[in-house]
Amino acid sequence: MDMLTALALSVGVLIAVFAKVGAMIGMLWYVGALGWACYIAAGGKMNGVKRAAAAGLAGMVWAAAAEATALMSGHMELEWVFLGIAAFLAVIQAKLSWFSFIPAGLVGVAVIGAGGPVGIFDAVTNVRLVIVFVLGTVIGYVAEMAAGMIGKKA
Repeated sequence: MDMLTALALSVGVLIAVFAKVGAMIGMLWYVGALGWACYIAAGGKMNGVKRAAAAGLAGMVWAAAAEATALMSGHMELEWVFLGIAAFLAVIQAKLSWFSFIPAGLVGVAVIGAGGPVGIFDAVTNVRLVIVFVLGTVIGYVAEMAAGMIGKKA
């Protein structure tokens, strides 16, 4: 089996299991799929896990800080400005190697920012989002390893 077919098979099986188990334990599997996509786009391997997970988590922190700042300022009409600052920080953090995958940083901003200012008070959901995003990067690594085991080298 060629490597692309092997990867497609391992991704298909693992995403199906991830979606089923995620639904059973109250995890938003599609956030894991975003982490997984960031892992692949970051180049895969262990470096892809580190860069995608670190940048994504940092983006989540920036978005939470932006939403909290908007609330504390008493000017919710300026939420968009604070989210713009969060996006700026998610990009500028790429100067540091572990945070150098910009798309993951922006995905992190979007994942937490989607909950709006009230969403930052839902600690349980936010912890779940962090866990499932990082788990997505790790499962991407597992899928890549599995594909390497069942596929033949070109």
